[in-house]
Amino acid sequence: MNIKKFFLIVILFALQSANAQMVSRETYLKEFEKRAAFVTSIYDTAQSVGYYQAAVRYARGKDLATADKMLIELLRDPRGDMFWMIPAIGTYLHGKDNMSPEARAAMRNAWKTYAPYRGDTENHWCMYHASLFLAAEQWPNLPGSEWYNGKSSEENLRDAKEYLIHWMNISTTIGQGEFDSPDYFPEYAMPMILLSQYAKDPEMRTRGTMMTDYIFADFAVEHLDGQYIGGFSRIYQPAVYKPLLSGASAFAYLYFGTGEPTNSGWTVLPALSNYRLPEIIYSIALDRSKTYIHQERKRVRNVIRFGTEKNPPVYKYSYITKDYGIGSLQGGILQPIQQHTWGVRYTYGRPYTTIFGLHPYWSGTEVGMFFPEEVKTLIADVVASKGTYNNPDKWTGGSPFERTFQHKNTLIVLYDIAPGTTTEHIDGFFPRNLEERIVEPSGWIACKAGDVYIGWYPLQEYEWKEESDVSINTLNDIGRPQLERVKETGNWRLRSHKPQNGYVIEVRSKDEIGSFAQFQAALNAHTPAATLQPGSVSVQYTTLGGDKMDFAFPEKRTLNGNAIDLSKTKLFEGPFINAEVGSEKMTMTYKNKKLVLDFKAVKIIE
Repeated sequence: MNIKKFFLIVILFALQSANAQMVSRETYLKEFEKRAAFVTSIYDTAQSVGYYQAAVRYARGKDLATADKMLIELLRDPRGDMFWMIPAIGTYLHGKDNMSPEARAAMRNAWKTYAPYRGDTENHWCMYHASLFLAAEQWPNLPGSEWYNGKSSEENLRDAKEYLIHWMNISTTIGQGEFDSPDYFPEYAMPMILLSQYAKDPEMRTRGTMMTDYIFADFAVEHLDGQYIGGFSRIYQPAVYKPLLSGASAFAYLYFGTGEPTNSGWTVLPALSNYRLPEIIYSIALDRSKTYIHQERKRVRNVIRFGTEKNPPVYKYSYITKDYGIGSLQGGILQPIQQHTWGVRYTYGRPYTTIFGLHPYWSGTEVGMFFPEEVKTLIADVVASKGTYNNPDKWTGGSPFERTFQHKNTLIVLYDIAPGTTTEHIDGFFPRNLEERIVEPSGWIACKAGDVYIGWYPLQEYEWKEESDVSINTLNDIGRPQLERVKETGNWRLRSHKPQNGYVIEVRSKDEIGSFAQFQAALNAHTPAATLQPGSVSVQYTTLGGDKMDFAFPEKRTLNGNAIDLSKTKLFEGPFINAEVGSEKMTMTYKNKKLVLDFKAVKIIE
């Protein structure tokens, strides 16, 4: 494709997606086809060797000789473990009818001679077993000598099916362990979409479709303009502070028509597939005409040391408007290494559209809770692949010394950090492209991001540090008129060194409170009262909406005199999606439409 023409298409798509509006089903399907064509547009002419380059050529019946050559070359030295399995089987399924006998033979031989590692996380196992199931169906009735693991086709099929059903059961009863991850959404979506199209077993084909719908619905209800809202199990830098860089945002563009145009490789196989998002999920993803609260229960990843419960519950609270979302987890260690406990995300100022805070904690105890290797060597092992883990300036991670209490668009975060902890400071992320960042005489930090206002009240003294980021071309925002400050890169880091600490966050939009000056005046009339002593950290605060929040670290939360019991949180609860703990059933509602995913009966009910 002509490079000038390519960038023109990017600009046109960006202008369309920047202000995505709900459209009819017929229009949606037509626009989806256009986005799918855009996603795959660079792969059928790319000369670099890759599975997706071969898959698109096969699927389009274009330049098949090059596709064969690429595939045979790639299969001479397979690598990537379960991250190889998905593109390999996906390429085969989309292209086997157009492959040469030599290319098909090379693929079959790879599944005999290359032994992919199963991995150690939930997304690894999902990809591994879904790929193995599909491969075993494609090459049935083979003895163990024809498979890398020494098991027959039937044994591989049975083992993979048993795991996948187990994973679906636990996800729909007590929640995913690797939950709501903007960066690991693709690793669940791709295998489930492949199952939904290519599984020969009717039950597994239906389950694949249902689980695809399930994870998309989970994303849709906490989605805003291409961004995932709320606390997350796992997210990488820089996507944590540039939200549209995440893998989930690529899927939001393809399936919701929001965010920024992308040719992300994660979405190539889905773009080639016959899976189409149910209309009700599309409507849930885009309709922000009314503000709503959505709550969820997930589960902690398997705890193997330093705990008394295998999968403690995770409680998630999100407040979603058309202009912003604020979401949080209850705090504590809920996922190792890359947890994101809370954040505000808004639609102004791409790519820096978030404000959040954390205690950048790390320890052998944390990784030892979840990984089976020798604890003494675990930190070095983790840092080898997740280089920010033991960096005191990192922007991801949970802490046993952090807890939250959210009510609507008000959030309180408290810390009681023990002496000798690896890091004894807390940090806050403030983008440099904010229109305003004003420290009020009352102590509030008042921020303006377009029509969204964020107030941050630090409970202890702090300092500011200005940090840079590399400039990127997308900061021109595709010509949309905004202030020059929107193009600024980097952030201000708020750092406080007091171990007994915390802050109060208030978020409002122009529609909710009026002018920024009115927001400032409201903040200055509401200041919290705090007790900050070792072992005794608490806050009493009356919100801008007049609600009284009392919060004592770690778990005493009281709203207007009534104790909050997080254990009563349902699997999903909100205006669009509801599910009871243990039910194996999700019910979606939107206006007069209803869709039920019943995993016990393995049935989709409309």
